[in-house]
Amino acid sequence: MLTEDYIVRMIQDMGRMVARVLGRDVSFEDTQGLPQREQTGEPLPLLEEMKRLADDGKVNEAENRLFEELDFSDPSQLPIVLGFYEHLNQFADGELESWGYSREEIWEGLRDCGEQFGVDTQLLDAFSWEKATNRKDTQDDKSAFFRH
Repeated sequence: MLTEDYIVRMIQDMGRMVARVLGRDVSFEDTQGLPQREQTGEPLPLLEEMKRLADDGKVNEAENRLFEELDFSDPSQLPIVLGFYEHLNQFADGELESWGYSREEIWEGLRDCGEQFGVDTQLLDAFSWEKATNRKDTQDDKSAFFRH
């Protein structure tokens, strides 16, 4: 449980970093009710649809929709990414696994979105999964940090 809590916080930290790099004042904590249509205050349909799919255990389908439909050239769309991954990050590891998903995939998806938005990959690599989970099965810490 302690490890799971730590990983949840690290995913939140990565989301905050991506938002700051993109000049957005949005964090995971700010995504409650975000994003909404400015004119009507109604939630955006893509985020709500992805959350509904995730709630039904169709997390991979929801993530595919994110990458297919989101305009990554528009940083104002970042709250959709943060809202989606924050929603996934609230599920327990066992629940994610029962749906064929994992906390590592949340991490990777958020990283991939940051890259799609144009965040420097070296900065994103500072948030490596291996470092967060203290895994050394692929590379030692120094080579992972300096590989680019």
